[in-house]
Amino acid sequence: MNAYKQHKNGLYLPKAKTSTRKKVNPKVVEIVEGFKDRSRKDISKWRKAIQFTQLTDKPRFQDYHDLVDDLMTDGHLQSQIMMRLSATLNTDFHVINRKSGEENEELTFLFRQKWFFEFLETALMQIIRGFQLVEFTSFEGFKVGLNTIPQRHIIPTKSKIVPDLSVTDQYINFDDPNFDAWLLKMGKRNNLGLINNIIPALIWKRNVEQSWAEFCERFGIPLITATTPARDNKTIDEVHDMLVGVGEASVGTFPQGTDIKLHEANRTDAFRVYKEFIQLNTDEISKVLVGSTMLSDQGSNRSQTEVHERSLNEKIAASDKRSVMFMVNDQLLPLLRWHGYNISDDDVFEFKTAEQEVELSKLWEITNGLLAQGFNVEQNWISQTFNIPIEGERVVKTPAQNPEKKKNKPSNLAQNFTDKYPVSCCPEHLPTAAWSNSTSKKLKQLTEQLALGMLSQSDVKGIIGQLIVTEALALNKGLYNGFGLADSYTGQDNLVLQMMEYNIFDFAASKTEARSYAVAQRLIDYENGQLKNRSEFLQQCLQDNEMLNTNYLKTEYDTAIATGQNSAAYVRQIKDAKENGNKWVQYQTIGDDAVRSSHRALDGKVFNILEPGNKNIYPPNGYNCRCELVPYTGQVNNVNQMTWDKAEGVLANSDKNYVKSGFNINRGDLKQVFTQKQFYRDIKGLPDKINDMSFDQYGLKSFSELKGKYPKLSLDDSITANNVKELFKGLKENDKLMGFDDYMGRKMTISKKAFDKHTKGKYVNSNERRHQLFPLLKTILKKPDEVWYNSTVANKYQSRYIKFFKDEYIVVDCYLDEKQGLKIKTWYQNKIDEKQLRKGLKVK
Repeated sequence: MNAYKQHKNGLYLPKAKTSTRKKVNPKVVEIVEGFKDRSRKDISKWRKAIQFTQLTDKPRFQDYHDLVDDLMTDGHLQSQIMMRLSATLNTDFHVINRKSGEENEELTFLFRQKWFFEFLETALMQIIRGFQLVEFTSFEGFKVGLNTIPQRHIIPTKSKIVPDLSVTDQYINFDDPNFDAWLLKMGKRNNLGLINNIIPALIWKRNVEQSWAEFCERFGIPLITATTPARDNKTIDEVHDMLVGVGEASVGTFPQGTDIKLHEANRTDAFRVYKEFIQLNTDEISKVLVGSTMLSDQGSNRSQTEVHERSLNEKIAASDKRSVMFMVNDQLLPLLRWHGYNISDDDVFEFKTAEQEVELSKLWEITNGLLAQGFNVEQNWISQTFNIPIEGERVVKTPAQNPEKKKNKPSNLAQNFTDKYPVSCCPEHLPTAAWSNSTSKKLKQLTEQLALGMLSQSDVKGIIGQLIVTEALALNKGLYNGFGLADSYTGQDNLVLQMMEYNIFDFAASKTEARSYAVAQRLIDYENGQLKNRSEFLQQCLQDNEMLNTNYLKTEYDTAIATGQNSAAYVRQIKDAKENGNKWVQYQTIGDDAVRSSHRALDGKVFNILEPGNKNIYPPNGYNCRCELVPYTGQVNNVNQMTWDKAEGVLANSDKNYVKSGFNINRGDLKQVFTQKQFYRDIKGLPDKINDMSFDQYGLKSFSELKGKYPKLSLDDSITANNVKELFKGLKENDKLMGFDDYMGRKMTISKKAFDKHTKGKYVNSNERRHQLFPLLKTILKKPDEVWYNSTVANKYQSRYIKFFKDEYIVVDCYLDEKQGLKIKTWYQNKIDEKQLRKGLKVK
């Protein structure tokens, strides 16, 4: 009880905050075990327990649940409960997007963990046992901790948890909003469950079974009598002792003349009375819980049993599943979303229907039929669905091969990168709940379009642009999830974040270059000296790119999160140390069994963030590294303090892969998520390729086809060259800069110099009207119709925001100042060729 803070008549804890790290419950409930009533139960005790639950002033549920807990030991009751629960728990389920109909594989995998089946069992037991309260204890990716608060400690009608039943005036109000993120309520407050309807049958069944046992003990052994002519007490006592021995051993020696008789109990009606009464109550239990008696007892025939089984599965279990789905969608998904899991409003949990579950043998026939017709079936899907380990490519019988030509046969792209993310430096892939498999699916579709486009010698620039952007946006999402938004318009964190975002686009471009190269290698059938047929070519291209579009992308996504999180911490710790003197930071691992021994060696070590020199061991220190450096306010001594150079030596000595892993750098200083060593291919020619990607190659309509769908441009004529300077609102920290935020929360500025330049002279004439366009910048950046990244003369990215109106569109160009971050360069109406404006990587 010391863990709680007193608040009037209740107890409360501070509200938890969201975090991308492991979340641990601040221990909402600590139950004190107490005495349970195990005495014999009768109907009067049940009625009294019900009355206690219905008291208006101080209701108590302890007596009722103690009674139920005692009755739950009934074997038949347990079998019926297991049968009802299994009808739901053994049904497959998934999470789908209700709009697209596609399965969210990451969320489905999250729900196929042990914790969720425990949750489902509790949800189903709520139907049988009444109101339940689930306490979540931790959230760490796919690992979720939970437990069920004992019902005897809950007073649902008063929203109370009584941790110690011997102190009833101290309780926790579980309706307190501070507990919403940790406690989940199941069922109606006044509902005692289905079991309340069969408690009389359980009590009578138990008591009659006990009476029958006493009857058997009394009359099960026949009465034995002896008649002897002896008259002395000694002989009579000896005969009596011999009779007792006969009862135990069925053998005895008696004096001459003794007559022994066995008297069988003639009470055949008692057997029927006991048995039929017990059977009556047993049937009552079965009917209430599973709807019939024939699922657990022997039925008259198989067809009747199957009818009752369908009744359980198609009616009772269907109702239970519906109740569970409402609970998961209305309560559990919002709770998980609060804890940072990537769950959209369109994601819904569903149990699969019988029509969705095809028998494996039937599915095998369908798959064979497709293969026989020449259709491509994904190899990984076949392997996973039918549990068949498939290695290498499909063997195709070909004529005798020319050894000279075979030498030029290209290798599989995935094989070229087998050691890109070596297992030795990644002890365990730790997937994040935020990952969405829809990106992998889209990349696969675009890879297929790229392959077919190159095979038909079509223009594939737009497809290449879409591949780069799709992958970059997915990785950028991970970066923002880890880094968060910048604190200020001119801070170092803002600069680091933007430079890392552009670095991600370069990395995605290098990966797409690798894809294109692999596809080009597959075009030629080197054995026969001709182009490959469409089916074989496409299958090989998709197989080459499988690892890049799935496993590698997930590892890179996790790297973006870890890099963003640690880089944000680094630049903010530097700032805090310089401004407030908080210079000490401590290395912390996550503390589980998957922590690498080299990282564990640094756990707890304290470093000076302002110490000169490289800080290369600042996490992440490898793929899937979950270590971090946190502010330290404790005592610094010779035991826990360490220099950055010494720590780097510890990592290098204990991990032979550390130096060549590419993680012996400080990414916060470097301002890169991925180094040049991690790029897949050289991207020297990238700027020209990007600038050649115009809107029409993306399949977009020209402005002449679009303009009638947008509102007319409305400008404020009261803004003149003389008063336009009033529109410039300088930042508090720098009056020469004005701040803006875009649709992603990116922070950018415009200098007073750039503002003055574009709001006077030729820029304020009737053709330009830049002074009257300036108030639109905020809307254009917040709600752009298109956003493009193209390349400038200096081979750096230029961000271009476009807003459409009825007769024209407005363009805002931004560039990266490597000292101050993203800055607005200019803004203008469309005056030049559309292909020169709407070009590059279409980011939005």
